Amino acid sequence: MKFKYSAIVIAFLSAKSAVANEVTELELTKVKTDKEIASEVAGKELELKQVNDLKGALNVVAGVSVGNSTRYGQKTYLRGVEEHSANITIDGVRQDGQLFHHSGNQVVDTSMFKAVSVELGATSVLSGYGANTGAISYQTKDPTDLLAANEAFAGSTSIGMDSATEFKQFNFSVYGRVNQQFSLLAMLTANQSGDIKTPNADPIVNKHSELKSGLVKAVYDIDSAQKLTLNIQSVEDGGNRAFSGEKPGMSELEKEELYNGHNRDTYSMVYINDSIDPLIDLYVNVYLNEKSMNREQSTGKNEVRDAKGQWQVDGTIFYPERDYFYKTTGLDIRNTSHINGLAWTYGIESFKSEQRIEAAALQKTTKANGDVTTRDMSVNNGPNARLMSAYVQTEFGVGGVTFIPGVRYDSYKLGGVYDLSFNEFSPKFTAAWQASRDLNLRLGYGKIFKGPGLPEVLMINNTISQADNVEAEKGAHLEFDINYDLSNILGLQSAAAYANVYQFTIDDSFHPTKNTSLANGRFDMKNNGVEAGFRFNHQQLSGYINYSYNDGERDYNEYKTDDLYSGSHEVNVGLTYQASDEWVFGWYNTLVSNVSLSDTYVNRQGELVSDPIEKVGYGVANIWLSFEPKAVAGLRVNLAVDNVFDKAYQNHKSFGMYWGNAEYNDNEVGRNIKAAVSYNF
Repeated sequence: MKFKYSAIVIAFLSAKSAVANEVTELELTKVKTDKEIASEVAGKELELKQVNDLKGALNVVAGVSVGNSTRYGQKTYLRGVEEHSANITIDGVRQDGQLFHHSGNQVVDTSMFKAVSVELGATSVLSGYGANTGAISYQTKDPTDLLAANEAFAGSTSIGMDSATEFKQFNFSVYGRVNQQFSLLAMLTANQSGDIKTPNADPIVNKHSELKSGLVKAVYDIDSAQKLTLNIQSVEDGGNRAFSGEKPGMSELEKEELYNGHNRDTYSMVYINDSIDPLIDLYVNVYLNEKSMNREQSTGKNEVRDAKGQWQVDGTIFYPERDYFYKTTGLDIRNTSHINGLAWTYGIESFKSEQRIEAAALQKTTKANGDVTTRDMSVNNGPNARLMSAYVQTEFGVGGVTFIPGVRYDSYKLGGVYDLSFNEFSPKFTAAWQASRDLNLRLGYGKIFKGPGLPEVLMINNTISQADNVEAEKGAHLEFDINYDLSNILGLQSAAAYANVYQFTIDDSFHPTKNTSLANGRFDMKNNGVEAGFRFNHQQLSGYINYSYNDGERDYNEYKTDDLYSGSHEVNVGLTYQASDEWVFGWYNTLVSNVSLSDTYVNRQGELVSDPIEKVGYGVANIWLSFEPKAVAGLRVNLAVDNVFDKAYQNHKSFGMYWGNAEYNDNEVGRNIKAAVSYNF
C-alpha cells in the first residue's frame, strides 16, 4: 500500500456549560489501564454538538469510523472491521442482526444517550461474546442521574433544526421521585429530515425520514446496595424514501418513493447488588430486543440475470406488504467476589436470536409469456441461534505489575433451518506495569471466537439450507499500550498521552450479507494498526488530539488482497474553551489521508485481476457554542456549524468510496448550520 497526505488540519472540540472545572467531565477520550482500551463520549457533549446520528456520536473516537451520511444507512467500523465483529449493546442489551445489507444495523435515537463507551481489542472476557474487535456500549439516561439531591420532580424540553438536511426535532422528558426509593423517567422525541444539501451537487430528495422514539425507565432502590431498573425503549425510523440507505440518492423523482421503516423495541430488567459483602457485587440483566423492517407493497419489473450475468426484464412482479424481524432474548449474570486478596469476576451470558418474515399476501410473478407463479414470502420457522457462555477473570498484583487472566467458554448453536454447533474455550490475558508514577505499560492477548451469525433477514426464505463447510470465526489478538501522565511535566491540571499498537487475525471471517448458506465469501483476515493521542484539561481550556491507522489483508486461499476498509491515516483534534459561567466554545476537526490500495479478485469470467483503488483525503472543520444565561435559569441555547468550509468529501468506509468509486456514492453533508434551544424546569 502507498499513502499520500492531502492536508494539514487543526481542530478543536469538547465541553460543557457551567463552571470551568466541569469541563473535565466532557473529555472524549478516557484511557483506562485496568480495563480494555476505552473511550467515552458524554451525553452532554452530544447535546452541545447537536448530534442526531451515530456518526456524530462516534466520529472523534480513535479507531472507530462510521460510514455513510444518512442515518438509516450508517454502519460502524472498529479498527477497520464492520460492527458484526464487535459486541454492540444498549443498556447491556445485545443489538445483533442485519435486516438489509444496504441499510444500517443499529436503530437508535441519540437523544436518549447518557454516554457512549468504546472498548477496543479482544483481551478481556468481560467485553462479551463476539467482541472480536471490541465493544460499543450505549447507555441511556436515568432519572437518578438527572435529578438533583433536593429535587422531587423536574423535566426538560428542547427544539432543534438545521439548514442542510431540513432537520427539525422536538424532545420532552419528565423525571421525578415518587418516594425515597422509587424514581421514574419518561422521554419522547420526534424529528424529521428532508432534502440533503451536499457540496457540488443538487440536493438529495429521496432520503426523507421521520423518527419517533420513547424511553421509560423506572428505578427502585431496594436499599443502599440494591437497585432494580425497568427499561422500556421504542424507536421508529421510517419514511417514503430510498430503500437502500447507503446507496447514492436522487436529485429528481418521477414519483414518490415507497415507504420503508426500521424499528426497535427493547425491554430489560436490571438488578444490581453493590453489597459491602466482599463476596457480592452482582449484576443481572434480563432482556428482549426486537428489530424490524417494514416494506410497503409494490408492483414493478421482474428483473432476472441472464447467462452472462446481465440483468434482463421478464414481465412484472407484485410484492405484498411485509415485515422482517430479528428478535433476541437474553440473560446476563455477573458477580465479583474478593477472596484472599484476589478479585474474581465470573458470570454467564446467554441469548437466543430468532428471525421471521410476516407477509400480508402472496408474491405474484407474471412473466412476459403470460405465465403466473406465486410464492409465500412469510417465514415462520426461520433461522435461530443460541448461546450459552461462562467466564471467569481474576486480578492480582505482583510488585508494580497487575495481572488480569481470564477464560471464556462459549457454546453456540444454530437451529431452525440450520443444524450446527460450535464450542470453544477462549483464554485472555492482560499485564499492566506501573513503570513509574506517571508511566503505565500494558500488554494484552486474547483468543478470538465467534460462531457464524444469522444471515440478513431480507434474504431468508423457506428453502434455504446450510453449506457443508461452515466454520466459526477464530483468531488471536495481541496489543501493547502505553499511557503517560504528563500533568506534572507540563504543569497542567490534567494531561496524558497514549499509544496502542495491535495485531489481530480472524480466520473464516463471516459477514451476513446474502449469506443464507453461512459459508459465502469466507476469508482469513490479518489487521495491524496503531492509535495514539494526547488530551489535557487546564482551568478553562481542554483539548485532545487522536490519531489512528490500520493496515489490513484478506486471504482467500487462492489469492490475497488488501482489505479495502483499511489504509486511512486519521487525525481528530479538538479544543473547548469555557469563556465564562454562561459561554462555552468548541472547535473540532478531522483530517484523513489519501489512500492507495490494490483490489485483487476473481471476475465473472473466472479471471484473477487486480484493480488500483484510490481514495481522496479530506479535512473537515466544525465549530459550536453554548450559552446558558444566568438571568433565565434552565435555559440553554446551542449553535453549531458542521463542515464550516462546505468541503466536498466522502468517508472512506462509505458505500462506493470504500472501493474507490466516488461516482457510486454521495458527498457528505455540506455546510450545516444547527440551532437548538432547551429548557430545564
